[in-house]
Amino acid sequence: MSWTAFEHDKAFVSAALRRGELDYAEVVGQVEETAFFRALLGEGVMERLAASYPTPRKKQEVPLWLYLASELTLRLHGAMGYGAYPYILHCGGLTHALGHEQYEHKHDTRTGRWRPRFRGYNGKNAYPRQTPCDKDFLRKMAKDSHAEALEHWFGTAVQREYKLLKGFDPEGIFSIDGTYLFVPPDNDGYEGSSQLRFDPDGRHPIDRATYENLPQERQQRCQWRRCYRAVTLSHTNAAGDYSLRCGTHVMAGRAAETPQVWPLCRRFVEALGQGVMKLLLFDRGLIDGATVSRLKGIGVDSLFPLKKGMDLWEDARALAECQGGDWEHYEIPGPPAPPEPPTRPESIQRREAARQGTLKRRRLEQEKTNGPAPPRHKLTSIDYKWIEPSQVWESCDVPVSVLLIRNHYADGKTLDWALASTRLFDDPLAMWKHYKLRPHVEEDHRQEKCFWDMTGFRSTAFSQVVSRVIFVELAYSLIQLFLRRCDHQEIVGKTRQRLLDMLLPTQSSIAVYYRQRFGHFSTYEYSELLLTLKEGARRRLLGIMRRLRRSQLQPPELPWRPEL
Repeated sequence: MSWTAFEHDKAFVSAALRRGELDYAEVVGQVEETAFFRALLGEGVMERLAASYPTPRKKQEVPLWLYLASELTLRLHGAMGYGAYPYILHCGGLTHALGHEQYEHKHDTRTGRWRPRFRGYNGKNAYPRQTPCDKDFLRKMAKDSHAEALEHWFGTAVQREYKLLKGFDPEGIFSIDGTYLFVPPDNDGYEGSSQLRFDPDGRHPIDRATYENLPQERQQRCQWRRCYRAVTLSHTNAAGDYSLRCGTHVMAGRAAETPQVWPLCRRFVEALGQGVMKLLLFDRGLIDGATVSRLKGIGVDSLFPLKKGMDLWEDARALAECQGGDWEHYEIPGPPAPPEPPTRPESIQRREAARQGTLKRRRLEQEKTNGPAPPRHKLTSIDYKWIEPSQVWESCDVPVSVLLIRNHYADGKTLDWALASTRLFDDPLAMWKHYKLRPHVEEDHRQEKCFWDMTGFRSTAFSQVVSRVIFVELAYSLIQLFLRRCDHQEIVGKTRQRLLDMLLPTQSSIAVYYRQRFGHFSTYEYSELLLTLKEGARRRLLGIMRRLRRSQLQPPELPWRPEL
């Protein structure tokens, strides 16, 4: 192995540049996506995950860690199919993370073009490689992987890796929820899918009797949709500022969600031991007394809203009336006012005060003419009353406490509902505050489906449907762990495109090389040097730049990609 050393000497390179002399110039930058893959490869995360991956191959000619890293970069860039693999490698950060021993930018003497070249891993490359592994290898590996084994790997080995990366919050708050994954309705080839009629809002399937009782105009808005159903176990903290996917199960759209709660939670606790998962939040649709009892037996408390008409709710309401006493009251705090910019000039402050006065005056005039505007349906306060634990729920073997809640809205309306939990909270209001984390988890699910292209299924094979779901959730979780470690907490949970904007090259500068020395220049600094060159130096530098542009600075030649 040969080494070439370069010395940092900006003054020397600047003097040479003013004379119109340089050997090479390039744009360099801090690429966070490359740092992401270097962290996964350098810390052994990919190798540990590959060691436990349920591969369908008896003979491994391509490293499994490369397959996992390739799936992550495809999911991170929102690729629909594996045909995009060469193009994502060209613009993504995985190529640079693999290192120069695997990748090089090589000149083709026959065509005069510069092409990307990968060495490969199996020693069977009869032709030059443009990717470290073939795109068909990725597709066949995903199709041949067994769906149940893949879900088990994600719920056990991946979770142990999260624990090594210190991804779990000590409070141990988890949430489990179900969602529908829609596919084209006119293709009945999707293995294990179901075709269901959904309500006018497109959120829940309805049966024939419900459909016939709807008004005609609402019936026209109902749609038949082909779908799968996924139940996902997630982890978050009390602030709700990040979310990790800790297990998932994909099934037919008409399958029931409730029976999947216990298997997912049991698998997680068996893999990581008791004490990591401490509190599980779930919705009314997943209520099951036997499951709540089993979860308590492995050290997991449950928190869930009660359905209207449940005996537990009715008994709690009757007990509250018998006990008497006042309900506790809690005012919902308003949103904090935006901070006043410290450098705002006094003239702008006076202008803003005058603008606010004008708006207030116009609002009062409008109320005099048209009457006061109707208040919005906004939650302003709640009344609550805590009922001590009891065992009146016949199907549940453990005591359950109930928090009766009455919502008060700005328009004068109220809503009565109740929360139940097997945990004894020090403050009854903490039960309500913990359950408020569920909207954050639901928003994360919406991010995955809408902005991470989770449902962009190109293949109708069930194994590839599960593979796409698993790797989208894995990429979503690992990138959040990476951003938290790199102090990028402000973009955790943002859309995939926003994350890519942050992960692409930042802090760009121009590196100039001359006689084994180099210097870094900002864009403006480099431009000023070029614009102030003398005529002779400018002409010499122009010839050098044209020669470099015709050689190494040409973009690599990639195969033609048809427009879709």
